[in-house]
Amino acid sequence: MNPQNPLNLPAELPIARYRFQFMLDSDLKLPEYAGSTLRGVFGHALRRAACMTRQKECSGCPLLESCPYTRIFAAPASSSLNRSQQQTPPQPYIIEAPEDGRRHYAAGEPFSFDIVLLGRARQQLPLIAHAFDRAFQRGIGATWGQGRLNDIHIETPKNWQSIYSDGHILPHSDSLPLPQAYPEQCTLRIRTPMRLQSQGSVLGIHRIKADILLRQLMRRVSTIAATHWQQPINADFGRLSAAAAEVGSCPQLQWRDWNRYSNRQQREMTLGGITGTWQLQDLPLEFSQLLHIGQWLHIGKETVFGLGRYELSRG
Repeated sequence: MNPQNPLNLPAELPIARYRFQFMLDSDLKLPEYAGSTLRGVFGHALRRAACMTRQKECSGCPLLESCPYTRIFAAPASSSLNRSQQQTPPQPYIIEAPEDGRRHYAAGEPFSFDIVLLGRARQQLPLIAHAFDRAFQRGIGATWGQGRLNDIHIETPKNWQSIYSDGHILPHSDSLPLPQAYPEQCTLRIRTPMRLQSQGSVLGIHRIKADILLRQLMRRVSTIAATHWQQPINADFGRLSAAAAEVGSCPQLQWRDWNRYSNRQQREMTLGGITGTWQLQDLPLEFSQLLHIGQWLHIGKETVFGLGRYELSRG
C-alpha cells in the first residue's frame, strides 16, 4: 500500500465542479444565500424536462429506476446503506451559490454559481445545464428574474476552463486528480454554515469536537464512494474512529444563522451552523486525504444546497 494513499484511492476521482454563468434579461432578487432557491427551481425544471409519464408523484412510477430525475435529483431509498442513511442517501450533486451576500442583480449583468457533480451525474451535465437554462428562462427568485445560460466552466487544478461554445458543451476531462502527498496539519476555513449533528440535534460551537467532525467526514465520503463511485473505501473505520479522538484541535468558530423558506413545509426555517477556522494537528494520513476530498463534498446537513463548504490551507 502506498503510504501517501492510505485509503487506496485511484489517482482521479469521479468528481467535477462546474460554474454556470447566466446573462440576466431582467432584474434578479435572491435571498441571502441562494442555494436553496437554486435547488428548488432546478428540481422543478429537471422534472419537467425528464418526466415521461407526467404522474403527480414519483412513487409507483414504472420508470422510477431509470428516470434521470430520480437518478440526479431525488435518489430513492437504498437498502445497501446503513440504517440511518437508507431513507436519505446522498444525492450526486451539490449546489454552491455565491457567498458574497449580494441579493440584487440588474438586467444585463452576469450571475454565476457552482455545482459539484458526482459519479454518473457528470454524464448528465447537458440535461442539468438544460434544466437550469429553462429555469432561468421561466424566472427565479422574488422578482422572477429571467436570464439565459451564457457559459459553463469546469474547475481544473490550475484554473477555470470554459467548455461551452455556441450552445454546446465541449469534450473535457471531468475527474478530480488527487495530490501525491498530504500534510499532517491543516486549517479549515468554513465558508458556509456547517451543521454537524449528534443524536438528532445540531451541535453548537461549545459542543463540537474534532473527532465528531472527522467521523462525520469519514461517514460522508465512504457513503458517497459506495453510492456514486462504485468503489467503496476499504479502511479500518473502527481504528480511524478511535484515532480521531487523538487529533490536535484549535477551533476559532462562530455561530451563524441562515434562514430559508421551505415550499414543502410552507414555512420559514432557520438553519444555523458553525463558521470560522479550525486548525487540526497530528492528522493520520487517512484523515488528511478525506479532508482534501471533503472540499468538494462538504460536511454535515443540507450539503445538497451548499452548506458545510470549507477549504484547506496548510498548517
